[in-house]
Amino acid sequence: MDDYSTPHTDPSSPRPQSTVPETGLPPQQHATYEENKRDFKHSGPGIASFIIALITLIGYIIAFVVVGVRSSSLVNGSDSFIADSAEAIFYLGISVLILAAFNVIGGVLGIIGLTLRKRRKVFGIIGTVINAVFLLLFMLIISTVLVNAGSV
Repeated sequence: MDDYSTPHTDPSSPRPQSTVPETGLPPQQHATYEENKRDFKHSGPGIASFIIALITLIGYIIAFVVVGVRSSSLVNGSDSFIADSAEAIFYLGISVLILAAFNVIGGVLGIIGLTLRKRRKVFGIIGTVINAVFLLLFMLIISTVLVNAGSV
């Protein structure tokens, strides 16, 4: 036989399969699994951030409505003008400070929700954006008050 010829095999004979050395069994075929974005869970901190944003939105609305109702007596010509206005401004200031603190917490939770891997980031994005907008508005109000206080 020639040294350069290829060996001939009978096509009817079964092919030898490779075996796993430890068990002597043929290797198993593993199905490839592609991770689908729809299979991911929502991030818990992202959901918490979104809920805090909604609660603070409702809190801001309630605070401004209550202060508006209390201040309506000022427009009607009440005798205790200074006492009522100071009390209304005090309640508005305290409520806005407390709600801004919650916005900071919500923003931090939103950022944490965005950094989690293999989680949906929808609520984290929405919560972070809403909390950031509220904090920017709060800083804008504070800076406006400080500028106007300096001009008096």
